[in-house]
Amino acid sequence: MNTAATGSTDQAAGLRTIFGAELARVICIASTLDADSTIHLGHGTAQNIKQLGHKVLLIDEIALPDRKTMSGFLYPIRYDLGQVFTSSIDLPRSIKAIEENFWYATSVKLRPEVTHRFAKYPQLDQRLVNHEIDIDYIIFPTIDPQATIVSYYGSNVKRILVTAGDHDSLKKAMVLIRQMAILQVDEPLSILIVGGEDEAAGSQAFEKLHTASLSALEQPLDFIGWIKAFTAERVEVDPDDLTWSPVSKGESHEFVLPMGFFKAISARITS
Repeated sequence: MNTAATGSTDQAAGLRTIFGAELARVICIASTLDADSTIHLGHGTAQNIKQLGHKVLLIDEIALPDRKTMSGFLYPIRYDLGQVFTSSIDLPRSIKAIEENFWYATSVKLRPEVTHRFAKYPQLDQRLVNHEIDIDYIIFPTIDPQATIVSYYGSNVKRILVTAGDHDSLKKAMVLIRQMAILQVDEPLSILIVGGEDEAAGSQAFEKLHTASLSALEQPLDFIGWIKAFTAERVEVDPDDLTWSPVSKGESHEFVLPMGFFKAISARITS
């Protein structure tokens, strides 16, 4: 038996009892981009925050049928957080350590469990503390930031909306702002514009969105910047002859996000 390790664990538990463990910050990154791009922007952000020396848990909650260019989850994992919230399994079995300071979990099953009222509290941040799993940031990328879902992940939530500046994307953004504003009390919602011709166009898109948000929802927005991005044609592989061709369903193009995107959003999160 490693008595040194046991003593260290007991000491850490004692300190938590005396001072209370700090809850992880939940970063809800809502996106009007397609599902695959949203997953990738969450993964890239989590990796960048990890490189800054923080302990990060990435939550992957987008169902497999909604993924157009991904054949599965980012990392193989057996259990889902939805099973944790119904007390089917213990939390540690649903979280996978991928590399130093970086953990991964899927949460596809949580939404139906919430719909059927089988999911129960406590929130994920408190569960992490209860199991003495030390996480600084929970990164939750989503295309559907329902307040009832986000609330299961924690009480200290930072909400960021990533959107393109075209008319259709801004219309989607207003829907997401309405969902996120339910729990965004007396605090501007952070907006990051991606793509478009130049920074001036990005600023104009934000002003249009801000005006609409104030008028319809009385929700102030905070412009955290514009990131240049280009689009690439989506392709799919034919399973018979392994040839590549343009996708037959869904969006025909996707955003390719530069490293500047992840640096900008990570700096905003950790500042």
